Amino acid sequence: MRILEDVKNSDYWLKVLQLGTVFFVVFVGLSLIISHFRQIISGDFALIYQDEFSDGKWVEYFLIKAVISLVYSMYMTSRRKNFKRK
Repeated sequence: MRILEDVKNSDYWLKVLQLGTVFFVVFVGLSLIISHFRQIISGDFALIYQDEFSDGKWVEYFLIKAVISLVYSMYMTSRRKNFKRK
C-alpha cells in the first residue's frame, strides 16, 4: 500500500512528471521507428502521417502512449526510495 501514501506527496508527482515526459518521448520515437522504419528511411512521411495521424487518429495514438507512460512512471517512481524531500 505504499503507492497510496506516495500519491499524497508533491515530490512524487514531480518525479512522475519528469520520468513520464522522458519515457513518453522515447516511447513515441521508438514506436514510430519500429513500425515505420522503411518509410522513415525512404523519406515517405506522408504515408506515416496517413497511417498514424490523419483523420483524428493522432488523438488515440498519443492518448494510449500517454496513459502507458503515466502508469509506468507512477510505478517506477513509487519503487524508488529517494524521491522524498531532504
